[in-house]
Amino acid sequence: MRSRLVSGLAAIASAGLLAGCSTLPAAGPTAQQIDPPSVNKNAVKDYVLVDLSQQVVDILSQYRVAPFSKRFAAPRPAPGQVVGLGDQLSITLFEAGQGGLFASDYGARVTLNQRVDSDGSITVPYGGKIQAAGVSPQVVEKRIVAALEGRAIQPQALVQITETVSRSFVVNGEVGKSGRYPITGAGDKVLDALALAGGPRQEAFETRVTLQRGSAQGSAIMKDLIENPADNVYVQPNDRIYVTKDPEIFLAFGAVPNPGPIPFGLDKISLLEAVGKAGGLIDQRSDPAAFFLFRYEPASAVRSMRPDYDGHLGDKVPVVYRVNLRDPRAYFFAKAFVMRDRDVLYVANAQLTELQKFLEILASARNVASTAYTVQRIGAL
Repeated sequence: MRSRLVSGLAAIASAGLLAGCSTLPAAGPTAQQIDPPSVNKNAVKDYVLVDLSQQVVDILSQYRVAPFSKRFAAPRPAPGQVVGLGDQLSITLFEAGQGGLFASDYGARVTLNQRVDSDGSITVPYGGKIQAAGVSPQVVEKRIVAALEGRAIQPQALVQITETVSRSFVVNGEVGKSGRYPITGAGDKVLDALALAGGPRQEAFETRVTLQRGSAQGSAIMKDLIENPADNVYVQPNDRIYVTKDPEIFLAFGAVPNPGPIPFGLDKISLLEAVGKAGGLIDQRSDPAAFFLFRYEPASAVRSMRPDYDGHLGDKVPVVYRVNLRDPRAYFFAKAFVMRDRDVLYVANAQLTELQKFLEILASARNVASTAYTVQRIGAL
């Protein structure tokens, strides 16, 4: 009876192992599940598997994430000023003689401060409402003079924008001084805007900059804006910039001593340094030939690495890089491979580990069978 029960349980466990290692406890997929042997070579996968090599490293060095330059590329704002809704104007009115409308003990002139109304107009004494929004201060001067003709003595006007809302941007978050800032005549880029706001409170590699322009939004780590001038785009009117502390991290799983999210802690780290930060590999469990990195890559980069890729996964392609750390050359490849924010490292268990798990399950099955047999004997007494 006991031998039949043990044999039955062993058969069930063996069938489970043969059906696939997914039936055994594991921290993730096995190497065979990531790259399954398939009779159908044309089978469609939901990701692309790439073996890390020097050629792959060279190709990736030519590709980088461009969060701002592609989405927010725009020319420098025109240096000429244009009056906008809500702008504050300083208006100085002059007359040629002392007996005019604006004569006073200080001379024939007067200075007014006017904010452009929601309908785009300002109000000038004796001149009435004058349309100011959408034109330069020089045009507003001419309109004021025309409105005062025949009432003032040879009137002249000087208009200056002292506070602009229409040609300004807003900076919020982890900066020295949040607020609204005017765009200067020379034009301001994102890093210039952060400097105007007192600079970030964190290190550049821990600072995430989010740019919102209308309905479009993108974000980048500040160090990337410094290293890639093309992404340091010109700020446009009504842009909003949010600065947050968001350290770059990678995620480590599988047969590593320190699984979980791990911060870079530096401006940039290599794949080899990331392995070290995760504590290396666990000798008793890991398969050095089954070390993987998961990330998304642009389709153009994938085609360069895998000319046979048919493009069925779209513009952003999920890629699994396989690294064989039994090959001494792989350490040089991993040293040159630059990590990106939110990359995922995974080390699969060695096949021997899966066998050990199976033997432990088999031993547990024998113990269960032995206990059942003992209970049966006691019940028969």
